[in-house]
Amino acid sequence: MILLSDCLTEKIDEGCLKVANSLTKRIKRVAKDTTIISYDRKPDYSDIHLSLNKLFLNKELLKLLCKKKEPVLYIPFASNTTASCLRTLILSFFCNRKVNVLFVLRFPMKSMAKILLKLSGAKVIALSEVSFLFYKEVVGNRAIYLKTGIDTEKFVPVSKEQKQELREKYHIPKDKKVLLHVGHLKGGRNVDKLVGVDTQYYIVLVVSSVTEAEKDASIRVMLEMRGNVTIIDSYLENVQEVYQMADVYLFPVQEVENCIDIPLSVLEAASCNLAIVTTEYGELSAFKNQEGFHFINDLSPTALNKALEKMTSKKQINNRQAVMEYDWNCSIDILQKI
Repeated sequence: MILLSDCLTEKIDEGCLKVANSLTKRIKRVAKDTTIISYDRKPDYSDIHLSLNKLFLNKELLKLLCKKKEPVLYIPFASNTTASCLRTLILSFFCNRKVNVLFVLRFPMKSMAKILLKLSGAKVIALSEVSFLFYKEVVGNRAIYLKTGIDTEKFVPVSKEQKQELREKYHIPKDKKVLLHVGHLKGGRNVDKLVGVDTQYYIVLVVSSVTEAEKDASIRVMLEMRGNVTIIDSYLENVQEVYQMADVYLFPVQEVENCIDIPLSVLEAASCNLAIVTTEYGELSAFKNQEGFHFINDLSPTALNKALEKMTSKKQINNRQAVMEYDWNCSIDILQKI
């Protein structure tokens, strides 16, 4: 296999990057003859790094694709834009239509983008059932539904004693219920709704350090004025620890363009057996019958606090088993068959 992406990097704390890098490293581990080609971003582990123009018209890339004659997995950071669909078509022409493309985000598509994607003959890998049905309308049986997104060996539940030790490490009060959210600090993700959370909850907000432009300073000010909050905006190597010390995970995102199809942070929280309060976003609807998930549409302070109280008062949460099929290793098995 040839894996081509501009998402590959050493610093991974954003959903699209996490999906691309996690899958790439694991594919290479089980299929050592995989050739990893990076462009734009340059990780230490890529086999080849190229300077590509917007149309991928590059002699070195063309020569490589013609020589190897292997299937290509293309993961564009821009996801399903018209430009990405055009590049998919060009790749397909280069390598005799053996192209698979994975779109981590799903934006509304223009007619031209759909035509280009259809003409490419590429298999389109979707990370949610909703996106799978969307792409099936465009490319028919070449649409593939892949459940993925979590390292269940890393994100594990801990004992009450370990939870308290972690709270001491991060200077979190012991007498508060801890609410966690991980993601971008921007209004489009409804992070501002955390301001209305009751002060009985101590908020831990882990903000992506990748894209400064997506940080909203006004939301930070509002949260800091509320108090009882820790905002972490630096890279966390052991990010699992913030999940393990929390009591409840809140995911308030509603608009489809503000997060990837499968919110990885929610899966990671569930794998640590946290109670989940969430909107019915993307693939999360698959967990509607799971008792440890509480779905909300109303993000008013009253509704939000009522949902949080309901979930934090539960004596036992068993969300981990519900997300096991989304483990990265299961995904790799499926990708190899594809």
